[in-house]
Amino acid sequence: MQPHAVFFIFSLCILSGISVARAEPSATPSLYGMMGLNTVPGARMEESGNVRASLSAMGPYAHAGLHVQIATPLSLTLRQTARLSSQTASTDRLYPGLDIKLRLMKESTYGPEIALGALSAIGHKRMAGEYLALSKQFGNWDLTAGMAWGRLGSAGHIKNPLGFLMSRFDKKRPLDGDNPSGPHDWFTGQDVGFLGGLSYATPIDGLTLKADWNADKYKTEQAAFGYHTPAPWSAGFSYSPRQWIHIGAALIGGQKIMGTLNLQSPLQNWTGRPTKKHPPKPLYPYRTTAALPGETQAAAAVEGLQLEEIKQKNTESWSRLIVRPDYAPLPQQIGHAARHIANNADPTAETLVVMPEIYGLKGPNIALNRRDLEQALIQHQGSPQEIWRSAHLNVSPENIPESTPRKAPFAGEKKLRLILDNQTSLSEDDNGLIHRSALIAEGQKQILTHIVTGGALRLNLHNNLDQLAGYRRPRASPTREDINDFAHQRIALDRLYASILHSFGPDIHAAATAGYLEEMYSGIGGEVLYRPFGKTFALGAELYQTVKRDPGTPLNLRHADDHPLTGHIQGWYEIPGTNLTVHARAGRYLAGDTGGTMGLTRQFDNGARVEGFITATNDSDPDIFGGDTHLYSGMTLRLPIGNIKYIPESSEVRLSAAPLGRHTGQTLDPPLPLYELTEPIAYRHIAAHWNKVTE
Repeated sequence: MQPHAVFFIFSLCILSGISVARAEPSATPSLYGMMGLNTVPGARMEESGNVRASLSAMGPYAHAGLHVQIATPLSLTLRQTARLSSQTASTDRLYPGLDIKLRLMKESTYGPEIALGALSAIGHKRMAGEYLALSKQFGNWDLTAGMAWGRLGSAGHIKNPLGFLMSRFDKKRPLDGDNPSGPHDWFTGQDVGFLGGLSYATPIDGLTLKADWNADKYKTEQAAFGYHTPAPWSAGFSYSPRQWIHIGAALIGGQKIMGTLNLQSPLQNWTGRPTKKHPPKPLYPYRTTAALPGETQAAAAVEGLQLEEIKQKNTESWSRLIVRPDYAPLPQQIGHAARHIANNADPTAETLVVMPEIYGLKGPNIALNRRDLEQALIQHQGSPQEIWRSAHLNVSPENIPESTPRKAPFAGEKKLRLILDNQTSLSEDDNGLIHRSALIAEGQKQILTHIVTGGALRLNLHNNLDQLAGYRRPRASPTREDINDFAHQRIALDRLYASILHSFGPDIHAAATAGYLEEMYSGIGGEVLYRPFGKTFALGAELYQTVKRDPGTPLNLRHADDHPLTGHIQGWYEIPGTNLTVHARAGRYLAGDTGGTMGLTRQFDNGARVEGFITATNDSDPDIFGGDTHLYSGMTLRLPIGNIKYIPESSEVRLSAAPLGRHTGQTLDPPLPLYELTEPIAYRHIAAHWNKVTE
C-alpha cells in the first residue's frame, strides 16, 4: 500500500476514536480561500454570517474570492483564478468558479467534524475538484485528513471507491477544457488522492502554524507549459492580528512560496439599521370609563403609528394597524398599538385585537389578553412569553367588519430611500474583474388602500463594461447583453409603476403591476402568493408580458421591438429554527429559455441579507474559448445604511456578484415581490421578534 494511503487510514482511525479536552477550534483560510491548512481544505467552518474577501498567490496562479458563510453548515464562494506567467506580467487566462462546502457532521467528543466540498462546483474545469475532509482537535492541535477527486486528487493514490457503487463515477475525467464543470463531473474520475495535515494554535494570540500534504500533481500545467510540480508537502503559518484580517505564508515543497490575505466582517455585527427609538405611550395604571377612538388614533400618530377602524363589541376592542417595516419589528408595533387601544378602551374589554396590514395586504388578526398586558407593563410581573401563551394568532374575523376604501395611510408621507448598487462579476473567463456601480433614488407612495405607486432614478457612476463588447455574441433581440449601453446613460429612469395589491384573507395575496418595471424592461403582469400562516412553506406564480427598453433614447424611455413573455411557478421553504429560506422557481425566462432556479437566502435581525442562487436552462451562453454553459449563478448582499445622518432610514448598499451581460437564465426584477413584501406580517417574523412586544 502506498504511504499516502497508510497516512490517510492512520489519520482516520485517530480522528474517529480519540477524546481529549479541547478549546474551540479556530478555522484559518487556505490557498483557494476555503477554511483549511496551507494547500488543502479542511472540515472547519467559519462563524455563521461571516463575509470574507480573499487574495492568494502561488505560481502559476493568483486567486481572488468572495466567501459567505451563508449558514452554519454551508459556505459559498465566488472565486476568480488567474494564470500569471510572472509576478509582474499581466493575466494570461482566467478560470472562474463557484465553490461550495457543506458540513455533514459537527465534531463531538469522539467523532470528527466532517465536510464535503467542491472547488469550481460550477466553473472552469481546470480548477475543479471535490473533497471529503475530516478534522479533529486535540488541545491546541487540529488534525485533518481527507480524500479528493478531480484536480485536488490528481495524484491518484487509489481507484475511485465510488466506481464500485455506480459506473458513472468511474469514467475518465478531463482535468481541463472549455466546457464548464457541473454536477455531471462531481466525484467522477478513475483515481482519487489522499490529503491531510495538522495545525497548531501557538501561545501567541492569533498565530497558527500549519503543515500539510496535498494530492495536486498539476498535470494540466505539466502538459500545457512544462510546469515543474513542487513536492506535495508544505509548512507555513496563519496570523490574525485583528478579528477582521488574516495573513498567511507557506513554503511549498521547498521550492515555492505561497501567500494569502483575507479581510472579513460578520454580517450579524453590521450596525447599519436605524437605531432611532420610538418610546411607546405608557399603559395607564387604571381603566378608562369610556372608549375614545379619536384620542387613540391621535396619540398613536404622535409615535408614527397609524391605527384605523377602532371598534368595540362586547368584551373585545380592535383596531387595524398600518404596518411600517422601518418603524420596528411587527411585535413591537403590536405592543405599542395595544397600549393605545387599552388606554382608550371600555373597562369591560378584556381582549385587544390588532389587525396588521401592509400596503393593503392583510396580516393575521392577533388577539391579546388585556390583563396579561397589564401584568407585564404595569405590575412588571409578566413576560412576553406569558403574553404569547394567552394570545390568539390569526383569529377569525367574524365580528370584525371589512375595511372600507379610505385615504392612504400617512397622507403626504413618501417613502424614499437611496440604494448604492454595485454589480461585480468574478465569473468571467474572458475578462478580469468586471463591475458597474450606480446610485438609485427610489420612492413609493400608497395613494389608496390597495394602490401603490413608485418610481426611481438611476445615476450611473462608473463601469468597465466596454471589455464585454468583444466577447458577447451579437443578438438581434438581446436580453441583458446590452448592459454596457444602459450603463453609459449617465441618468436614466430606473422604475415608474403602479401596483394593485389585495389579500384574500391572511394566507392568499395577489398583485398586479404595470409600467417601467426595472432598468431594462417595461410591461404588465402580476403574481399570486399562497403563504399559509403558521406554516414553513409558501407557493406562488408570476406572469409578465414585458417590453425591452431602448438604451439609446433619453432616460431609456422608449421601447424596442422585443416583447418577451416570462413566467414562473415558485416555492419557498423556511428551515425551522433558522433565518434561512430555500427558494425554487421553474418556468420561462426572459430569453425564452426554460429551466429552473434554486436559491438560499439568509436574513439577519439587523437588516442584512445574503442570497446565493444557481439557474439551469435549456439554452446556453458561449464564451470566447468555444465553450458553452447552461448554468448561471451568483450571490447578492444587502446592507442597510439608514443609521447614517441625512440618509433615509430604508437606504441600503447592494453588492451583487454574478456574470454580467448574459442572455440565458435571466429573470425580471419586479418592484414589489409579494414574498418579501409579506415577510413583516409572516409567522416566522412574529415568533422571532415576540420578545419585543413589551418594549
